[in-house]
Amino acid sequence: MLSITQLYPGARTGREGLFIHRRLKALPAPFAPRVWRVRPSFPLRGGPRPPAMETVDGIQVEDVPFFYLPLVLKSLDGSFLLRALRRRDPGDARLIDAHFAYPAGFAAVHLAQRARLPVVVTLRGTEAPYAREGGRRARIRECLRLADRIVCVSSSLADLARELGAPADRIRVIGNGVDLEALRAGDAGRARERWDLPAGRRILLTVGGLSERKGVRRVLEALPELLTAHPDLLYVVAGGGGRESSEELAIRRRLRELGLEAVVRLLGEVDAEDVPDLYAAADAFVLATRNEGWCNALTEAIAAGLPLVVTDVGGNREVCAGRASCRLVPFGDGEALLSALLETLATPTGTRFHEGPPRSWEDVGRDVAAVFRELL
Repeated sequence: MLSITQLYPGARTGREGLFIHRRLKALPAPFAPRVWRVRPSFPLRGGPRPPAMETVDGIQVEDVPFFYLPLVLKSLDGSFLLRALRRRDPGDARLIDAHFAYPAGFAAVHLAQRARLPVVVTLRGTEAPYAREGGRRARIRECLRLADRIVCVSSSLADLARELGAPADRIRVIGNGVDLEALRAGDAGRARERWDLPAGRRILLTVGGLSERKGVRRVLEALPELLTAHPDLLYVVAGGGGRESSEELAIRRRLRELGLEAVVRLLGEVDAEDVPDLYAAADAFVLATRNEGWCNALTEAIAAGLPLVVTDVGGNREVCAGRASCRLVPFGDGEALLSALLETLATPTGTRFHEGPPRSWEDVGRDVAAVFRELL
């Protein structure tokens, strides 16, 4: 099978798209995935480029650049990508597996038609904001009309797919998984020592990029009042800029304005194998995100047993369903965010919730393989 995605981890791309890699690795035999990692490329833009070909944890990844216009005419990205894909040979692939409806999904369904191959498109969350833009909305509708199966990582995305005209009998809802073994095995004392986090402080954790969407600045606004109630609080953020526009400079400026430099740690990008230690070290988790499909960090925090606060957007309500550890707040409601954080931080230090684990990646791999077998 051939997987087409704009996000995929590697030597130069770090952890981005790690959730896609983990789903591919979880597929049972005889599925043998290889990846075309499609990369927007504009002649006047520099910066490091991924290797043309690399192997990531046993999976062959080929870098496929395609022309695009920065910031403008985004409805053309899918056509530019399709042109680049048509210059390549799918080889012995029997199925095409595309991630995100646009631009990868749009290009993939047209490539599949030409190659006479079945195609599965997975919706992961960008479809919601893109569908509010006329040009990209039309391309997403076309993608959903032509896809043989549509996997949605949350029910909210399945509702959006139906709203955009996707045939209901082609839609399957399969959320992301989690590495249960790694997240259960954390030792708080060892983890704090490793990250130089003080043993006597109450740690509030965010795992997510420093983009506006993920909402670190929204949490900062609540910190002064949180510190009044919990003077021992330390806010730790694990995440870098990623593909989305980084707010790091604005975040650091706001830290200075609020006088919070001593109570906030910005760790930057953290290797995937090191993230479970941060969940082990933390007392609570927060994510004031604007939009999500299926939030992997939220699932990981639940698997680690942390009490948490998260905005009620996208698939977050579905991830949190029936869990006393989760407090959902309306997006943009600063008072509700503060109140929920105060309640959560009132939980005794070291408390862990064991309410039944989220699904593993192996569970997800089996469900996705069943969708593929329907077509094969």
